[in-house]
Amino acid sequence: MTLTTKQELKNNWVVLVVAFLLVLISFGIPNFSLPYIYKPAMDEFGWSNAQVNLISTAKFLVGAVAALSMGIMIDKIGGKFAVLLGTLSGGVAMLLFYYATNLGIYYLAGGMLGLSAASIVAAMKVVVSRLFDINQGLAIGIVLSGTSAGQFMTPWIWGGFLEAGYNWRIIFTTLSLGSFLISTPLWIFFMAQKGKTQDVINASSKGHSEGLTMWGHFKEVCKEKGFWLLAIAIFLVSAVDQAMMQNYVTFLREDRGLNFRDFVWLVSLVTVLAIAAKIGSGWIYDRFSIPGIRVFYFLLGLSVILALPVAGIGTLTLFLIVRNVAHGGMIVEAPVITKHYLGPRNLGMTIGIVSVCVNLGFASGPPLLGYLYDLNGNYTMGLVIFSGIAFLACALLLPLKPRYWTPPSERRNPDNDVQVEGMQPSGA
Repeated sequence: MTLTTKQELKNNWVVLVVAFLLVLISFGIPNFSLPYIYKPAMDEFGWSNAQVNLISTAKFLVGAVAALSMGIMIDKIGGKFAVLLGTLSGGVAMLLFYYATNLGIYYLAGGMLGLSAASIVAAMKVVVSRLFDINQGLAIGIVLSGTSAGQFMTPWIWGGFLEAGYNWRIIFTTLSLGSFLISTPLWIFFMAQKGKTQDVINASSKGHSEGLTMWGHFKEVCKEKGFWLLAIAIFLVSAVDQAMMQNYVTFLREDRGLNFRDFVWLVSLVTVLAIAAKIGSGWIYDRFSIPGIRVFYFLLGLSVILALPVAGIGTLTLFLIVRNVAHGGMIVEAPVITKHYLGPRNLGMTIGIVSVCVNLGFASGPPLLGYLYDLNGNYTMGLVIFSGIAFLACALLLPLKPRYWTPPSERRNPDNDVQVEGMQPSGA
């Protein structure tokens, strides 16, 4: 069966809306809330920069394990329960911050956020990749723009609460209402409907019916030419992107002496670019595949370098613009390069494997940059190192060419009808 580009989007627009809202409420806002608790937590309990950043490590290490489990679950029984687990565990995680008066509970709350994030985001990547062939990147970009929408909203949410004198743990507890009262009921109502979209979400993978295990699938995948280049590159850019995300507020406050209230409006304004870039990068990946991904990896390295000269509104604006455009291409690229290079077979497990690389990068980047700050008393050396890491990741993708992707120029039939067959190996 063939579908036009517009038909594919039209047939699945509802799931895009629902997925966007879930990512915004249960992943975007909680994830971007973390940088705003570090300084208050250090002030309240005397924890070091590295200690408060370790919550990201707890979050993403649990997320790495959960991503594998979610991949198996989705391939075996579909995505319905994986997403439901994510919305509920996210609400519980945010409630736990109320009791986070010691590092143990603080890290436990972070781990629960990791379970939530892996359940929601990994499931959405697989679900959207199943539903979309022509517009996979664009659709994932639309859904994951919920993370950047969360980045846009978070400074205003936290700024208002903090200005009113609310404790950071109370604020996080209040945010749990979004998961319990909006995300969970919305997903239950959506999945209660009957239709082709729900059938695809609930479908199991053929590989599981054949008895293929995660370990067996991993042994197949890691034999693929270029797999380790792909995996290492994704790990490295994930480390850089998340390190910047978790540390940039502290960097602007401590290294550059900027008052949060003086630049919150600019952060939110420029974050609109990240929303546009999430969607735009997906569109670019659909049309240029891996070469398009390399461009965003390069922009990530450039954005880190541009943090060094920040001294006033002009240099801050330049840094934030490039930073948010580069960030917009992150996360979106992982499921796209996975499907374009490794193929659609057992996609849940494959995305689960690649998501481990993403989460391990997320886990290692923030505390390492925080440690370099503690060691040197500033972020300068850390930013130089992390910029080089992003450029290295870009270079690692140079030998890779998409194998399961049809360029737009080859999608048109002789009558110039914009009809596209399912994704096939390149050159097939």
